[in-house]
Amino acid sequence: MYCNTSVLNQIARGVLAVACIAGAVVLTPRFWPAIALFAVAVFLMRGCPACWLMGLVEAIERGSDRKRPRQTSEPGRTP
Repeated sequence: MYCNTSVLNQIARGVLAVACIAGAVVLTPRFWPAIALFAVAVFLMRGCPACWLMGLVEAIERGSDRKRPRQTSEPGRTP
């Protein structure tokens, strides 16, 4: 659903989003820069943190599917 990036890309986006949220908290007295940083964080996470986490899980699953060897015959039968 959300997975169109690699695991490394997902983690990088998550780290940048956390940095933006931390910056927004620090800049709370200055309203508009804090809102802008929070908006960037939401954009990087593609919504809420749960959406980002779901994308990360799907990227990990997609990566593990590539590493599994495909079975060309039924289990227990030799070609």
